[in-house]
Amino acid sequence: MNDLLISMCTDISRFVPDDEIDLKIGLGNIIGTENLLKSEISQGEEPEKGLNLCNAALALSDFDQSVGERTKECIQKIKDYFSLQLRLLYRRKMTGIYIIVDPEATNNVDVCEMTKMSLEGGVKVVQYRDKLNDREPFLDNCYRIKDLCYQYDAAFVVNDAVDVAMLASADFLHVGQSDMPVKEARRILKPFQGIGRSNGGTSESSESEEFGVDYLAVGAIYATSTMGKSARSPLGPSMITKVKSQSGLPIVAIGGITIDNLPDVIQAGADSVCMVSAITMSKDPESSARQLVNVWESSI
Repeated sequence: MNDLLISMCTDISRFVPDDEIDLKIGLGNIIGTENLLKSEISQGEEPEKGLNLCNAALALSDFDQSVGERTKECIQKIKDYFSLQLRLLYRRKMTGIYIIVDPEATNNVDVCEMTKMSLEGGVKVVQYRDKLNDREPFLDNCYRIKDLCYQYDAAFVVNDAVDVAMLASADFLHVGQSDMPVKEARRILKPFQGIGRSNGGTSESSESEEFGVDYLAVGAIYATSTMGKSARSPLGPSMITKVKSQSGLPIVAIGGITIDNLPDVIQAGADSVCMVSAITMSKDPESSARQLVNVWESSI
């Protein structure tokens, strides 16, 4: 067995919790010992580091003909474990104020500058929506926005464009009811990437959960004209409570939410609240974001 691969698998074992017995046994068989070092992490901690090590180990095994298929299958199984743990970790980041940054709705402010001001104000989720630019500037903006989100420990979401979301390694892809089906998007995305879907009530939310999404966007909660949603009848905050009662997924409330009605939405059970014009069309986006974050923190 390749010494470097054995060393990699030893490092991987440090990120596998001790209660994942089957995975530990598989690693022990590769390394040639039953006495693996005890993991210093708990379930779901630092999955990205473990995932990166698995990717490196699999790449190395592809170039080493002495590595058997059982070894590759074992490493792949552990990679799948880390991918799932990372995806669950991303779900937990779906909290607080969620902003949609769209080049057509930023009051002529650069999308990256808008993102930075919003994050400085305490926004925890940033969705980049771009129906204006070609793929090259769209992808370039994604890389820049993702880097900003990483700096502020915020979740990064790409709207609709599954190819861009995959290439940018976004935390989430967000799709609407008429966008690419969740099943097909899942085939394109990397296993650790999550999917959110827009829903108009309990029926659509149940369907989305059956399809395997990672969060449910519910709205429009109040009447809104933002981003072509003026035709939607407002659902009211009680719909958040109804959807919350039937699902364990994070619930993102969207549509017509302002600083005045935000407490009602929070009390209804929203895990996250999506805002657009209240921040992006403000004269001072950072200050507006901070005010909304303060309301959020004082209401939960």
